[in-house]
Amino acid sequence: MMDDSFKNYWMNKLKYFSLFILLFAIYWFPDVILGYPEIYLKSLVGYDRQATATWIFLGNMAISLFLGILICYKLGYYKNTLSIFKIKNILFLLFTTIVLFIIYFFTFTYYNSHFITPGIAKEQAAYSRQIVFPFVQFISFAICAPIFEEAAFRTTIYRFFKNDKIAFIVSSISFAWMHTGANPILIVYLPMSVVLTLIYHGRRVLGESILVHGLMNALLPTIIVLLQTITGLYYL
Repeated sequence: MMDDSFKNYWMNKLKYFSLFILLFAIYWFPDVILGYPEIYLKSLVGYDRQATATWIFLGNMAISLFLGILICYKLGYYKNTLSIFKIKNILFLLFTTIVLFIIYFFTFTYYNSHFITPGIAKEQAAYSRQIVFPFVQFISFAICAPIFEEAAFRTTIYRFFKNDKIAFIVSSISFAWMHTGANPILIVYLPMSVVLTLIYHGRRVLGESILVHGLMNALLPTIIVLLQTITGLYYL
């Protein structure tokens, strides 16, 4: 009996560790076109190259989203998603999103005042804009990233660790670290990660953290400019 229990315990761990890896493999599949465009676009230049890359990227992204959503649905990750639309939950998510924007604004302003954005990050952003049309990046950040990242860093990690406190810490730190690595910009991403994890931690409704994450990614450039205009803060 003990042997079966021990086996089931580690099989369950292996299942969610493998799922975490699988979600990221599917998530990063469309980025092949950004990382290795010469494979597909060797003979193309200028607009033709950008247009072809855009359609290939969108096709890859559609496949990725379908597979990722299907897997998460089959595993019950979207349980209670419709509860988002209750008035009290909508108000809570709206309030949390506003708080998240404010936290991000102050941490990002502080970071920009004291540190220099790594050159490789700027190069990657410029490279992406040259390869595909800008709206593709918006779709990737506002839809694809929240769906996959929240599934991996929230539900999967919470199912891997039975202890909620450990799951909360691992989820918060690993999500932030994945975006920054050993870089001072961690001071921007870690508070954001903590808030997103808190949203999931409270009710275990993945759709809520996906929604807030998506709004964050979609509206951030506009909100940053708006808050700069309202507060007059450009440096801290």
